[in-house]
Amino acid sequence: MGDMRKTYANKGFAARILMAALAACVLVLAACEALAQSAAPVRKPVFAGSFYPADKVSLQTMVDGYLKDAQRVGDALPGVFAVIAPHAGYVYSGKTAAYSYNAARRKGITTVILLGSSHRSSFKGIALYPTGSWETPLGKVPVDSAMGRKMASLCEAVKNNPGAFDEEHSLEVQLPFIQRTLEGVKIVPLLTGAVERQDVEALSGALVTVLTQHRGRVLLVVSSDMSHYHPYSEAVRMDASTLKLVAGLDAAGLLEGLAKKENELCGAPAVVASMMAATKMGAEAEVLHYTNSGDTAGDRTRVVGYGSLAFWQPDGKAASSPLAAAERKRLLAIARKTLEEYVSSKTVPEIDVKDPRLLERRGVFVTLTIHGQLRGCIGYIKPVAPLYRSVVDMTVAASSRDMRFRPVTKGELKDIEIEISVMSPLKLITSVDEIKVGIHGLYIVKGGNAGLLLPQVATQYKWGREEFLQNTCRKAGLPENSWKDKETKVYVFSAQIFSE
Repeated sequence: MGDMRKTYANKGFAARILMAALAACVLVLAACEALAQSAAPVRKPVFAGSFYPADKVSLQTMVDGYLKDAQRVGDALPGVFAVIAPHAGYVYSGKTAAYSYNAARRKGITTVILLGSSHRSSFKGIALYPTGSWETPLGKVPVDSAMGRKMASLCEAVKNNPGAFDEEHSLEVQLPFIQRTLEGVKIVPLLTGAVERQDVEALSGALVTVLTQHRGRVLLVVSSDMSHYHPYSEAVRMDASTLKLVAGLDAAGLLEGLAKKENELCGAPAVVASMMAATKMGAEAEVLHYTNSGDTAGDRTRVVGYGSLAFWQPDGKAASSPLAAAERKRLLAIARKTLEEYVSSKTVPEIDVKDPRLLERRGVFVTLTIHGQLRGCIGYIKPVAPLYRSVVDMTVAASSRDMRFRPVTKGELKDIEIEISVMSPLKLITSVDEIKVGIHGLYIVKGGNAGLLLPQVATQYKWGREEFLQNTCRKAGLPENSWKDKETKVYVFSAQIFSE
């Protein structure tokens, strides 16, 4: 019996020794991890105080202000996996960048792949910042080393090259926006240097793999400005062409335009890679906002263009039942309030909406007229945001961003009439015989060109079916008989139309 007690005592002693050893190992591992973290490289902010404020409070206030003014707070597009955002000084492009981050903000994102093109460092291939963290006045953002290694394994052109990032601004300026909209994420910084087309194609394939395997958890942020140092009107024309090509996912057309210097993007390889990835994923693209330094800084002799776009995968869920009278009245009131406040003070009202019908995602157009004459018309073709929010956004856009007209003035407010067209989902047709003039609107797409006309337009001008098709082609910038081409897609939709 005594031997047995001795045996158990020895076992207990051995167990205590083992536990102590394990605890010591844990302490050693923790110490090693802490040491590794303290030794990990930290990329310090280089452009704080020039491109954006160096003071934490000032920076936070500025970024939050841009996000609020972007009018899409909390209204992330469904299925957004990538955005394009500009990278100039915040006073020039911060407003536009905010649209990208508001469109992408949502819970569940753990990693942001930051993809830009080198401005200062010369190298071949695609540079990866492999480990450590990046710092801004708002704190540190850790690098996702594991995801970086995965990108390198999927794309041969991706190589560790932290020195390429030392004096590069295009990724650094994205971080404060990430910190204010996607707290707690890690980043994978990537920069394109001198790349061949096969490098861009390989990069797009790697992005597809990562974005698909980690759907909803990885966001791609592409950093790029648009045209550089052209007179205002030329810049607007050139950038409109570029935006159409990117939104149409026409990578071949964009590459051709870049080669001919008809289009300009300082982050062209990154943008093209994202377009190729979006095409492979069966995604769509939307232009969220455009401005240039002539709008934000005042000098219009030599301007730089800034665009905000989102790539997204529609969820296929769009409501189509008609709105009730009270719901229509509410939307018109929202549009009127938005129009008057924005035109008078350049502010957008805070709208509290609880009606579930007005929170549905619907395509919508807002049309402004004065004495029956068009004064502005812009809309969302697809259901990208809650209906009430889309009405707010499109009222602002119709009053200030319809390039056919100058912005609406205070003196015109009393004469403005508002019309809202709430769209049904788009339907691809196989025969033009399916078109019902007076009931259907048309949306025609070929290559990177697209044009839409609302149902009421055909009624207003007394067009027949063929005239309606021809004029929609013209709206798309296509020859009038392009609707007959096999490559042309013709969509129809109906709309619930109501006005004040």
